[in-house]
Amino acid sequence: MDAAAWQLAKEIIAEALKRQASERPAFVRARCSDPQLASEITALLTNYTNESDFLNQPPPLDDLDGDSDDLEPGTRVGPYVIVDTIGRGGMGQVFLGSDPRLRRKVALKCVLRSLAGSGERRLRILHEARAAARVTHPNVATIHDVVEHDGAAFIVMEYVEGESLSARMRRERLPIERVIDIGRQLASALGAAHAKGVVHRDLKPANIHVGPDGFVKVLDFGIANAGRSIGTVGTSMSTGRTVAQPATRTPQPGTPPYMSPEQLLGRPVDERSDLYSLGVVLFEMATGRRPFRETEADDLILAVTRGAPRADAEDKAVPRALADVIAKALEPDCNARFQSAVEIGTALNALQRRGDRPEPLRKLAARVAVGMVTVPIVLGSVGFIATSGFNLTFGRTGDFGKEPFLMYFIWGQRALLPSVFDMTAAVVVVLGGQFALRVIELVGPIGRLMKRLRSAGRTLAARVGLDRPAGLAQALTALAVVALGAMVAYHADLMRAWGSFINTAPARNMLPLRPDNLERLWYRGELDLLILAFGFGLFRAIRLQRRQRTNDGTAPIALLAAVIAIMFLLNEFPYRILVNRDTERVEYGGVRCQIIGESADEFLIFCPQTDPPRNRTIRRDDAKLRRIGIIEPAYAGVTVSHQDP
Repeated sequence: MDAAAWQLAKEIIAEALKRQASERPAFVRARCSDPQLASEITALLTNYTNESDFLNQPPPLDDLDGDSDDLEPGTRVGPYVIVDTIGRGGMGQVFLGSDPRLRRKVALKCVLRSLAGSGERRLRILHEARAAARVTHPNVATIHDVVEHDGAAFIVMEYVEGESLSARMRRERLPIERVIDIGRQLASALGAAHAKGVVHRDLKPANIHVGPDGFVKVLDFGIANAGRSIGTVGTSMSTGRTVAQPATRTPQPGTPPYMSPEQLLGRPVDERSDLYSLGVVLFEMATGRRPFRETEADDLILAVTRGAPRADAEDKAVPRALADVIAKALEPDCNARFQSAVEIGTALNALQRRGDRPEPLRKLAARVAVGMVTVPIVLGSVGFIATSGFNLTFGRTGDFGKEPFLMYFIWGQRALLPSVFDMTAAVVVVLGGQFALRVIELVGPIGRLMKRLRSAGRTLAARVGLDRPAGLAQALTALAVVALGAMVAYHADLMRAWGSFINTAPARNMLPLRPDNLERLWYRGELDLLILAFGFGLFRAIRLQRRQRTNDGTAPIALLAAVIAIMFLLNEFPYRILVNRDTERVEYGGVRCQIIGESADEFLIFCPQTDPPRNRTIRRDDAKLRRIGIIEPAYAGVTVSHQDP
């Protein structure tokens, strides 16, 4: 942010700190029209408890970019000569320089005057630079010198050919072998720094340089903390680790998406925080995405403290062994992570030696085999239920089990395919709608509104527990039961008619289950939509459980699956058992009817010639009943033939 933005941020933060912590994010969004600036202000607020703590601090180092001047080629900075401007980094501009004494290229990183002007901060910069200069390793960009020029401090370091890892990842997707190799080099660099008591605090792709030969260099070791806080470096009494402990609560150095939970929360950090950042970098290299993509500070902290998804859940091409290494590096509890760079380096070296590849072909073959066995079992089971239900419904208990075995599969596919077809069509409509929304979001104001709505939705979901598989499955199950109950109550007449068919209980003046019955068709459409909606929810809950690597929510997920299975049965079985089935034709009082159910003393008959068509029960010995002995379909399509034999 520039000076004007920083001044505005100071004013907003000063006012926000006078409010309750829960009210601050909404207040910041109301005061600041720039979403990016509002997000940065919200992140800063997490590091302060009151107004005085904030106002006594200088601007964050990584956010200032307006108070350093370009240096013309040929300008002397100490013994070094400026050759060109390389770019602008978090601490200011970076220049390509020449060291005429040793005839070598160097990079000069200008520390901003606003930071270098303070005597304490000048000492801090020198302290950090000297600490980093002690680290000598092939994968670490060496710091040569610290010089001053025109009120600004310049850190002189090794000039590295090539491009940043972030630029490389934008240009191409890294193969798994390359991911492992880069991770191994980074672990080696971190190990050398940690052995000297130096914690990087801001490891990210932008601070990692990849040379033309594939050799990796880590930049800015320890410098990220320069100018951020005046603190002490000591040894933890409990662990014996070197930790950075700020004397006051100040903004933590680093880039939030790559920061460990303890770093985000403003707690003391040690080398295990760097290992967490390495895990984030490995995840991004392996999958092409960061594990956490939240834009709001509160959302990011909540997500990080709850744990990262598995890399192989994000991308099936990531080998399980590599995903295990990444998962351990990304443990929210620092005691559960790798405890040293040597440990994670050893794990990555083992992967490189083994030549770990994606899952072998035999596993794919096993999955195909399981699918080939499962599909017939599912179809056969559904068909068996449908056929058995038909037998029991129409009193054909004597013929139970005598159907050809193939009929079970035919009944099964007849029961499942129509709903699958309907839901596939609905999925196509949903995907088309999502594409249309993305196109609409290209319009600036609408896009910003949609982004805010999605962010608000994620925040609300996290606060009510819908970002956990158990919470999501429980909520969906409750909604499914309520929706199913409400729909059944709405179609009570239809349900009572079904009850009459299945139980042969008396049911007068009920709607018949003709194929063209609008109520039946409307009912089916509602159930198909419910199955689709809650099926998506079930998929989301299972995916969430896998991403979070937890067994939490298994029981609610199973219950939700059972409710969806009941929806399938209610949707397909009851109104399909009568369509185009052969039943006995009778005459009752001269009206053509057909027996569609029976009990010990009564017949359930359907009389399509009445207006409206009715289902009715009659006694077997009723004098008005004449059994003709002709077997024909109860419904021959939409219309029923009135021709007698």
